[in-house]
Order: sequence, then C-alpha cells, then structure tokens
Amino acid sequence: MTNIRAIADRSEALEARVGHPGMLWEALKDRVQDQGLTRFGDVQEHWLDLMWSMDAFRIAGVPPRAMGRADVDSPARLAAIYRSKGNWFATLVSLLLQNRTNQPISPRTKVRGFSQLHQVDVAWPVRENDPRVCAETKVTGAPAFGSTPARSAIADFSNRRKELKFAATDLKLYRRQQDTSIDHWGVWREKAPPKTYFLWAARLRTEGGYVDDIRRLAREAQALATSYLDGAGLFGWRNASSGNRYEAVDLPVEYQVSEIDDVLYRIETEVRHLLGPSGVPPAPVVPEKPSVDIDGLLGDAQTSS
Repeated sequence: MTNIRAIADRSEALEARVGHPGMLWEALKDRVQDQGLTRFGDVQEHWLDLMWSMDAFRIAGVPPRAMGRADVDSPARLAAIYRSKGNWFATLVSLLLQNRTNQPISPRTKVRGFSQLHQVDVAWPVRENDPRVCAETKVTGAPAFGSTPARSAIADFSNRRKELKFAATDLKLYRRQQDTSIDHWGVWREKAPPKTYFLWAARLRTEGGYVDDIRRLAREAQALATSYLDGAGLFGWRNASSGNRYEAVDLPVEYQVSEIDDVLYRIETEVRHLLGPSGVPPAPVVPEKPSVDIDGLLGDAQTSS
C-alpha cells in the first residue's frame, strides 16, 4: 500500500509540472472538433505538449492518474498507455480530414486487399471493400527510461518500409486480382486505386551521444513516395535547448517530402474529385471471384504486437 501511495504521489507531482496526457489528448480532440480545425499546423504545439507529457511519465516510470488498468503493475501499465500515441495520431489525422471533407472518416478500418485483410489507419470511404483513399500513420522515437536507451526515430524502419510497400501494392491489386496487367510500374501505381499515403510523426533522438538527422527520415519518406506510395508527409520534433519542452524541426528543402498539411490537402482534393457534383462516394468495385480466400486468414490486427 505504501508503494502504491508513493507512486500516486509521484504521478500527481509530475502532472502538476507537465500536465496529464489523457486530459491533454481530450482537450486536443475537443479543440479540433469544436473549432472545426483542418490544419495540423493549428494544433502542432498542442501535439508537442501532449508528447512531452507522455514522455515525461515514461521517463519517470509512473503511470498517469486514472489511465490504464489499475490492477496491472506500473511498468506494464505504463507501456500499454505509451502505445496509445500511435492511435492518437491516427485519430487526429482522421478528425482533421473529416473537417476538411465533411465526410465520415474514422481511424483503423479493416480493408480487403488481394491476399489479406489490412487494418488501415485512415480509409475513405469507410468500408471494407474498395476504399479510394488509404493512409498509414506512424509515430516513432522514444526517450530513454530506466536502463532502456533512447529509441531512434529511424529504428526498425526497414521493416516498416516493407510493410508500407506491401500494403500499398496488396490494396491496389484487390480489384483485378490475378487479372491485373501492370505494364509500366509507375503508370500503374499512380492510376490504380486506392490512393495510398504515409503520414509520419517522429521524435528525433538527441541524447546518449546520438542525434537523429531529419534528412535521413526525409530520404526514407521520399523513397516511398517515388516508388510505391502517392505521397508522404513528415513531422519531426526534438528536445528544445531550454530542456523543458519539445520543438518542431524544419523539413530539409532538398528532399521532395511534404509537410503533414500538404498531404492532408492532397487527400482532401482527391476526395472532393471523387465525390463530384453528386456528393456521393463512388460505389465499390468488388471482384466476382477473389483469387485468395482471405476470410480465414489472420489480419493485421490479429498479428500485430
């Protein structure tokens, strides 16, 4: 009981300094919805405040008040809470796009591909068969805590890159299945639905003698956008020199990588063109006989850790 009280006291003291991540998240969502905000730039500083609060609790090793399962020990509970940041970013992107398009857009939709079901972070229209726009979101990088060193923003990205390439191609193959004729790869991937995008939010490591270079992330995002995807947006942040907050990092001009808001605008434009004068989403195109029976296969949601 004494240990539980001590953890609660540390959590309350930390909350007084950096805020409560759960409350900051709810306030951020309410601001986007109540004010009808459409730009990530309008809430960028609020996102950084949220990440600073979340990371502060991670570093301190105490869970925020009333978040997570109280019957789980603090390290496991805190780890589960910390994983929420990926869902938060996907939800934030969905809310901004919903305000931009006046269309229902919800995060984490199951979508049928050629060979399996995919859990897509953002899909429009929100349906399992043949959405026309799909976007994957990622939040990478983490501060050091306890004996665990800081995690680089680019850590394990080679695997993430493979996942993004596979998902984009598998989704585009859904309509025609094995009858698909690709010919020139660049022409086919640009014309084949759905349009696929990648939105990347990353904490750049600056501690432990290592420094993440935003140019490395931009190079990775550009390679995806020029080979498999229809666009990629990047937002990076790092510890400010004051040591008590995060600050955004400018994108390098030498890479053709977009800001988050530019990709949101591209998605909005794509949705509006597809809606046309009718204002009704296009009907799905469903193959008569799928080449692969995917109903009995494990999907992304069942295999992710």
